[in-house]
Amino acid sequence: MIKKSILFLCLALVHASYGQETDAAKAQHTILGQNAAGYSGAQDVRINSHPDAQWFPAAGLGLFIHFGLAAVHGGIDLSWGMYANKSWEDGELVPKKYWGLADQWDPKNFNPKDWIDLVAQAGFKYIVLTTKHHDGYTLWPSNYGELGVKQKMKGRDLVQEVVDACRKKGLKIGFYYSPPDWYFDQDYINWDYSGKSVMNTSYEKIGKLPQMTEQHKAKKRDLVRGQLKELLSNYGKIDLLWFDGGAGEMTNDEVRALQPGIVINRRNGEVGDYADSEGVLPTKRFNSWFETCDPCWPQRWWSYSTSDRMMTGDEAIEKLIILRGWNGNYLANVGPAADGSIPKEAIEAWKTMATWMKHSAESVFETTSGDFPEKSNQPVTRKGKDAYVHVFPNFHKTVEMDVNQSPKKAVLLRTGKSVPFVVESGKLKMNIESHDRTRMVDVVKLIW
Repeated sequence: MIKKSILFLCLALVHASYGQETDAAKAQHTILGQNAAGYSGAQDVRINSHPDAQWFPAAGLGLFIHFGLAAVHGGIDLSWGMYANKSWEDGELVPKKYWGLADQWDPKNFNPKDWIDLVAQAGFKYIVLTTKHHDGYTLWPSNYGELGVKQKMKGRDLVQEVVDACRKKGLKIGFYYSPPDWYFDQDYINWDYSGKSVMNTSYEKIGKLPQMTEQHKAKKRDLVRGQLKELLSNYGKIDLLWFDGGAGEMTNDEVRALQPGIVINRRNGEVGDYADSEGVLPTKRFNSWFETCDPCWPQRWWSYSTSDRMMTGDEAIEKLIILRGWNGNYLANVGPAADGSIPKEAIEAWKTMATWMKHSAESVFETTSGDFPEKSNQPVTRKGKDAYVHVFPNFHKTVEMDVNQSPKKAVLLRTGKSVPFVVESGKLKMNIESHDRTRMVDVVKLIW
């Protein structure tokens, strides 16, 4: 009971997501035909043995970028803002008006090369860009579909700009892609989420929806396959494919025929390479590769918001550490503003993260999991024989950890100072002096 209490205390310290956000994720997964986010023992996960995929479990920290039409509005989430009468907090915009935002969207200040250095300094090892969300807008000039940069931005290739910036900095590149396409399927969707009535794209109540024809289904399948082939063939080596729904339009085997070493998530109805959770940290250890995607900038929605709170850098570090203690990755999301600029709060958070990374990055990258909370009262990671103990802000008790033998020394990474400790009956005990503590996670390296 004590160990469980410690775990939940740490989760509380990193501000685990509100129930409303978890409910929203579950509701969205249902609409997209996905399994609920899960943890250990998932039957839809099989670890990828391809040599080119082995970067993933060691990467630790990824940057999710949700960029799309909703940013022009600033008060609705990407795609989901089109639904009326939702069961979770979000604004509403009639679908026809939502798609009309495409005529106003001009991300003239979207310049990944300008902020990619800071992203790397903050510790991010890979980027996952939303190439197309459910609203159907493509961020590359696709020859498939009728809504995207080809039609609205004179063919500007936003995907290529991100790929080029990542390659220049040595970051892994991943593509988020939504097979569901609400623009293509708009006439077959009830836009009243509650289901109490049937609404069309103008929020007009109608008797019933038309039945989707086999011809439409075939065209939709060709659209999805065509778009995926473009993404997987036109941008060189792609490291990760982040599906968000799907009905078998392109199998994982077909994806790997184009990109043999790619890492694929499990959200397309097939066995994926890793398990995941959305907007909430896991509460038990998982036994596979794992990733938590999380809205951070802003904290509740995936798209840019003019009013929602933004996560601080120290909060992001705390969540990263919880996940790394169990070998998981943290995919922290940012929603650029309509003009393409990164919110100033995200920039400040990344600077804070970069400062911490200067002295403590070794404790979260290329590491393996420790024995928290089973054998330690603070999260632990390991690298070879050494261990890293992460002492959270607000934790002022004695750090305790089960050990087989006494380490040679304990070093506070931020200062290089030795930390006194004792080992009695197989248990290490230590306290960091109060004047050496900070308001961020303090890391002690145990060297054997």
